Amino acid sequence: MERGRLALGHSSMYGQACMHCYKAKCRCVPSPRGDSCERCHRLRKECFPSDSARRRNAHRAEAPASEMRIAQLESRLETMLSAIQSLASASGSSAEAILILNKEGMPLSTSSGSNGNLANSISTTQSTGGVPTPSTNPSPLAQADTNLFSPSQYPPSPAELPSHQAEESVSIFRSQMLPYFPFINLAPDTTAWQLQQTRPFLLQAILTVTTFSTQEKLTKIEDLKRVLFTSALQEVQSNIDLLLGLLTYLAWSSDAFLGRADLISRLVMLAISMVYDMRLFKPMRSGTILMMAMTQGKEYTGDENSDDETIQGFMEKHRAVLACFVLSSNISSHLGRIDALRWTPQMEEALRVIEANKSCLTDEAFAFQVRLQLLKQRAAHIREQNETAAAASVTTSVPGLIYLKALREELHRLVSLFPLDLLQRGAFITHAHYVELYINHLTYSISRDSPPLNLSGPGGDSGDLPGFERLKCLWGSVESIKSWLDNFYNIAPADLVGLPFHFWSQMILCITILKYLSVLDDPAWNRQDVRNAVDILATIDCMVQKLERACVEANLQCDDSLFSLLSKLLVKCRVWADVRLDVASQIQSVGGVVASHSACPAENSQSGSSSSIPDLDQMVWLQTMDLENDNWFEDALNLPVPFS
Repeated sequence: MERGRLALGHSSMYGQACMHCYKAKCRCVPSPRGDSCERCHRLRKECFPSDSARRRNAHRAEAPASEMRIAQLESRLETMLSAIQSLASASGSSAEAILILNKEGMPLSTSSGSNGNLANSISTTQSTGGVPTPSTNPSPLAQADTNLFSPSQYPPSPAELPSHQAEESVSIFRSQMLPYFPFINLAPDTTAWQLQQTRPFLLQAILTVTTFSTQEKLTKIEDLKRVLFTSALQEVQSNIDLLLGLLTYLAWSSDAFLGRADLISRLVMLAISMVYDMRLFKPMRSGTILMMAMTQGKEYTGDENSDDETIQGFMEKHRAVLACFVLSSNISSHLGRIDALRWTPQMEEALRVIEANKSCLTDEAFAFQVRLQLLKQRAAHIREQNETAAAASVTTSVPGLIYLKALREELHRLVSLFPLDLLQRGAFITHAHYVELYINHLTYSISRDSPPLNLSGPGGDSGDLPGFERLKCLWGSVESIKSWLDNFYNIAPADLVGLPFHFWSQMILCITILKYLSVLDDPAWNRQDVRNAVDILATIDCMVQKLERACVEANLQCDDSLFSLLSKLLVKCRVWADVRLDVASQIQSVGGVVASHSACPAENSQSGSSSSIPDLDQMVWLQTMDLENDNWFEDALNLPVPFS
């Protein structure tokens, strides 16, 4: 054993003890001879150098291996940097990045942190021009469950728009569409590039709904469905970006008019499932969060609503769940295939928060819109209860009629609260007139088969049902339709491009009910008074002219827009209504009766008059509408195919 020369009787320096002394935890004193220590010499043991010295020697031997490992790691970092640069470059693509990573044997996603990915520090998404770009400063609203280099997250669309067209689409959506259904707070300075970084699917939905050519929109819809299928079904994602994008598409979709009602109903159910998955309709209990974390193999992080959630994100979720309720209620009424999202106390609380928010100017208008739809949904609930009974009886109809009367009064109070400076006040008053039409017509439907009962009570001015009160409801429907049309005429033609789906659904239903009211065969009903109040033929002519002006003034530059299809529907409905008005007039003038026979699914009668009015939610011919298919017009309106 060789060691530094020390004075006799002195112990070795720290870390220089021999192995035997080190293990025995004894003092190691070098012997005068210098070849061993005194303890090993006394015990006649071979003196070996300490383990620390051997480790130092081993580290010196392993130095080349460590340097090689560092070089390998640096090479892999350079590979990742090259992949990111290829994504950011104009000529690069995600396929090139994947190829680079595969050559090095690197995975497409790397787990890091509590959420299992690297998206907390780097988020790679699809850019406006179709090229995914890295986000160096992600928004606090950006989702944390986005995998790095995951091409299936948001697959690039084959048909991409230049950046200036994307910015124009965002501007149209913000200024002309959102004011009529303001469930998103899109700041004036928000650009398409910023949306691409934080809300890529929402941006893709905006680009789709701002495409007014039907054929071009159908192409973009297929791209949207592909992304939605990959993200929501294959990868089972539920995040606010997917929900907002899906709600945006549903709000301004034209699929219900193109024979694609099945697609709309399924997308609504998907949106509702996302609301449930994200627990937006009611708070999630801590025990439920813990159980979900255990079953999904995730780390339990305590309260799901973390303190670091921004106010913007909190309000964004409230608006999203309320928008899902409004859209599901409208589509449930129009298509009759699904049930609306159930209203919960948590949603009522969310609505109150929206009403109290003064920082967002559009929240006040959105809150009124939700209140209007909630009144309509409560009225629809009465219809559902009435349908469950075997037949309308005193016990089922009377409470419902009283409740509908109370709803009508509540509606009038709500409209009286509309401020004069309310954003798009005219459009929301138009919506209110339709809700009143719905309540009046529903009152008529329930009271039609009920025995006469006095619902006015002492000192009341209401008559008996189904006598005076029933006729009062019918005339109230006429006035509601007239008010709806008057407000429609006040909307500038160029602004019609921003109206959501449910507005056009209301237009079609108003025209249909007006036709039935104009030919209703009831001894107590004066059809001529209806025509004097609202001439259905003149009304259709005015609406067709307004739709044609909208195509010109909005500079749509296409002949297959929704306005062209709606004009086609109204033109054919005019012939349909004209024939029935003539027949009804002949019947009324001679007092005769025309035998009816099956011809038109819409009314099962070829005679001009009708003894009843169908329920607004049960017009099957509206639920199967396909305005691009002439055969549908032949089946629904009994018009020949060559008619144009």
